[in-house]
Amino acid sequence: MGAPAACIQFYREHVEADAVHEQVVRTDVVGDLVAREPHVDRDVVFGIRARDVVENRLAERMMSSWTAGHTSLPRPLS
Repeated sequence: MGAPAACIQFYREHVEADAVHEQVVRTDVVGDLVAREPHVDRDVVFGIRARDVVENRLAERMMSSWTAGHTSLPRPLS
């Protein structure tokens, strides 16, 4: 894409950091919560699945809009 080296390095580091943060949340936050409060396990699973639905809908909207060559925003920024 022709991005400057500093830009590539910035995003490379952030992608790696995001992967680490995902694992920390799964084990240290969610795992600890469910271990301490096992009665919330169904709520945690529901929340994870609900986030996935919203994330997938957003991705579908953005990708179909961009493929069609227009903005994914409800109204253009002006």
